[in-house]
Amino acid sequence: MEANAPNMRNCTVGNQAHIEPNVMLGYKYTNWKEPLRLGDYPLIHSGAVIYSDTEIGNYFTCGHNVTIRAQCIIGDRVVILHGCTLEGKVIIGKGVKIMANVYIPSQTVIGNMVFIGPGTHFLNALFPMRKLGISGPKVGNNVVIGGGVTINPGVVIGDNVFVASGTTVIRDVPSNSLVYGCPGVNKSLPARFGKRNDPVQIFCGLDLWNGYRDDDSWRIEDFFGKEDWLSDSDNTRDINTK
Repeated sequence: MEANAPNMRNCTVGNQAHIEPNVMLGYKYTNWKEPLRLGDYPLIHSGAVIYSDTEIGNYFTCGHNVTIRAQCIIGDRVVILHGCTLEGKVIIGKGVKIMANVYIPSQTVIGNMVFIGPGTHFLNALFPMRKLGISGPKVGNNVVIGGGVTINPGVVIGDNVFVASGTTVIRDVPSNSLVYGCPGVNKSLPARFGKRNDPVQIFCGLDLWNGYRDDDSWRIEDFFGKEDWLSDSDNTRDINTK
């Protein structure tokens, strides 16, 4: 094996994988038995380290220098961009886009069709180094989290929530809310913010630099809110012209 070839020592990988050099798949500690399981069509860029005992769905896109530790469950069509860290025991739904330099600790749960802006930090220890016990945040479906957001331990964010950039979320956020400020203030979501995230944008795991084109296969799959989306008049937009 070449010195900079991918290191794939404890994993199963689906069809049509594109894995760049200097990637480590299936990293494990002593006595770990479960392999890393990757679905079909993964695109993994150099510098990524993904531990064993993690399961990742189809059409996964992983940026440079991403670390994903053990016992994560990641759904189909998830994009995780460069410099992100998932500290293990994280659950992520289908169609989630995580921008650069995001930190997600253990016991965090993220729903479907969620966008997380760059530099966002989730926390899971309310009294670090003072009291034992952790509680990761829980994020609902069709949520938008802007850049530079901090989400405190144990916070529950409902469905169709928009978190403004720079917000510090210290308390639960009900569904259909806008939260902004430091500390975050919850308001009813204005109508102009819409009722859900656009699958045309969120499911396209395109690599802008390599020019890969989405095959539109997501349109025949099930996803959260599909019935509502199909009822809209703009659901025939061409994703490759956006």
